[in-house]
Amino acid sequence: MRLHIPLLVLALMGCRPTAPVLSPVDFRRAVSGSDWELGELRGQPAPHGAGNRRATLRFDADSARISGFAGCNRYFGGYTLHDDEPVLRFGAIGMTRMACSQGMQLETQLADALRQTSRYTLHEDRLILMDADRSQAVFVRGSR
Repeated sequence: MRLHIPLLVLALMGCRPTAPVLSPVDFRRAVSGSDWELGELRGQPAPHGAGNRRATLRFDADSARISGFAGCNRYFGGYTLHDDEPVLRFGAIGMTRMACSQGMQLETQLADALRQTSRYTLHEDRLILMDADRSQAVFVRGSR
């Protein structure tokens, strides 16, 4: 039996390989052009919003802006990245002001999760937004 020593050492140390850190240009290229659909919010399955729609997140690579559907209203804002760390922070989030019978609590929770995001992990079609301690939101790549 042949053991792969680096993986064995990582397993014994209680560590796991991490996703590579992307440059800001590579991150923007990887995430833009798609609507990312909210699958989890703070470790729980994300509820659907008005019209039984999932909340979404869309990145604009050229302007470092985001937009999406929050559960009832559309939202928009900016984001910043760091060159050598998986750091992602969202700026002030603006939102339209419609009232809906469904989705208002979801949009409050999503806006809070975006505000608390300080880092990310990107694995192919899965984007995890985290604060210092835990996952805030998990998005899955949707339509292009």
